[in-house]
Amino acid sequence: MFSSIITFLLTVLSTVVPPTSATGGPGADSAAYNQHYYANQTPYGDAATAPVMEAPDGYRLTFVETVGRHGARTLTSSARERRSLAVWSAAKKQGALTDLGAQYADDVTRFQKPEQQIGYGNLSSIGAQEWQGIGRRTADAYGDFLRQATRAGDQVVFKTSPVLRTIESADAMRSSLQKAVPGLEVADYVTDPATLLIGNGASINGNRAVEQVLARPEVVAAAEHLLGRLYDASFVDALADPVEAALDVYLLYCTAPGMAADTDVTFEPYVPLRDAKVLAYAVDAKNFYQYGPGVAGEDSSYRAARLLLDDFFAALDDRLAGGDTAAVFRLAHGETTMPFAALIDLPGSQEQAPAGSVYTYDDNDWRGFVAGRLGGNIEWAAYASRSGKALVTVRYNEQPVKLASGCRATTPYFYRPAELRRCLD
Repeated sequence: MFSSIITFLLTVLSTVVPPTSATGGPGADSAAYNQHYYANQTPYGDAATAPVMEAPDGYRLTFVETVGRHGARTLTSSARERRSLAVWSAAKKQGALTDLGAQYADDVTRFQKPEQQIGYGNLSSIGAQEWQGIGRRTADAYGDFLRQATRAGDQVVFKTSPVLRTIESADAMRSSLQKAVPGLEVADYVTDPATLLIGNGASINGNRAVEQVLARPEVVAAAEHLLGRLYDASFVDALADPVEAALDVYLLYCTAPGMAADTDVTFEPYVPLRDAKVLAYAVDAKNFYQYGPGVAGEDSSYRAARLLLDDFFAALDDRLAGGDTAAVFRLAHGETTMPFAALIDLPGSQEQAPAGSVYTYDDNDWRGFVAGRLGGNIEWAAYASRSGKALVTVRYNEQPVKLASGCRATTPYFYRPAELRRCLD
């Protein structure tokens, strides 16, 4: 594909650095975020650089395509805030607030003000910065290629879901790319709900496993301990669903870091790290069964991502056949990146949970801060030789990765398109 681009110089990879084993995202700030157990609401960070694999001799970059989750945002709705404030109001009426808990409603109200200004579900200032950073690093790695593509009259295409935060993320990446690559031509955005909006795929067995996780003694204990910082023990004991009440507070705690440029409210005083770790596990378990690898022998949790995989292959095939689209950047949701990672067996998303048991951190490497993090992304980069042969390499959260052992690499990190189709289809 991209036959008109094949002759451009390999200097596009002049910033190549060795790959790392991490897939959580580039930069030290990413590691710092992970220590606070934000699960799939972990902000992406903004590293100075990201590694790119150097292609074998004789191969030139010809195509880049990605799918990524939108950046940090406000809560998607006020529902959890309203529910949490209802619990708080009931405690206040009963005189069951602790000294710390007495401050909670004021913090929620202060947090809501910038959310309402931005709009529920829309990109925060940090969310825009995350995708500007991804755009900047994309230009650092592939700027020469993109300039050559523009001179050749090739297209750069953005696809989004219909949801505004994906469009805002595309705008942020596009502005960064065009700043770094003056004259870069970008086609009108394509709205693609069929491939970029994926729903809950949990099976009966998966939903049963989630219920078991939420009822685990350590999860209930963490929820009650968290709530005990806000409310008297007798009030907590009387709650019909303390886990759900605690998760409402925890989600605010997880959302606040991505809003840090818009408000100074953190919710950290209400969520001890030891409780955050357990509640992150509970959230990860939900996502594991709804959008991740799911139950052994079943594929409902990630089956819907096959349309997206088909779109990746179709775009790749079109370019290798001489098409004029040089890059496709897709902006979607965690509910898209998580099943796609599971479908193509990316690192950490390769293992299902045995039927009849439940997913745990002890026996499964899947983590929401990797597979579903804010700004998380998956990239295929295709390289072509003068003879028309092609190789594809994959980056996960801007880290070069090897695919599952069932995919046979031609050289480390590089796969023939036909081999990708064989092992992924």
